[in-house]
Amino acid sequence: MQFTALFACTQELIDAAKALLLIDPRPSAHALEAARSRLLEAMRIHGITKDRLLLATLRESDDCAHLAMARRTTEQDLEWRQRTLDYFAAWPLGAVLANPPGHVRAVHRLLRMFERRVAHQEQLLLPMAEEALVQRPLAA
Repeated sequence: MQFTALFACTQELIDAAKALLLIDPRPSAHALEAARSRLLEAMRIHGITKDRLLLATLRESDDCAHLAMARRTTEQDLEWRQRTLDYFAAWPLGAVLANPPGHVRAVHRLLRMFERRVAHQEQLLLPMAEEALVQRPLAA
């Protein structure tokens, strides 16, 4: 299937967010850094794969709706990344240790945001990309 790599990195992204949620409420610096590094790496790989497989397919389409969706998704993904960076800025280790319940709530919000982006990917982008692939003119 065309999008197998995307499915795998999407699952890793969700797993990494869940792993951050499941770390000790009063984590060591190493444990927090490891969970956050895993999340950032999963986001990086997911972004590259999504761009290469989904968004590039939509950008190459002659359908204006596909082009608009690729542009809109790129803008939303930038906002998503910024919100994730805002989480990192708001929750250094000292803040996590000072307010474990607040940190858990912040990570829950991140996870829900990731789940919404995945739902958008699966419910809107994948069907549009599949449609764009079907509509591609055959090479001569």
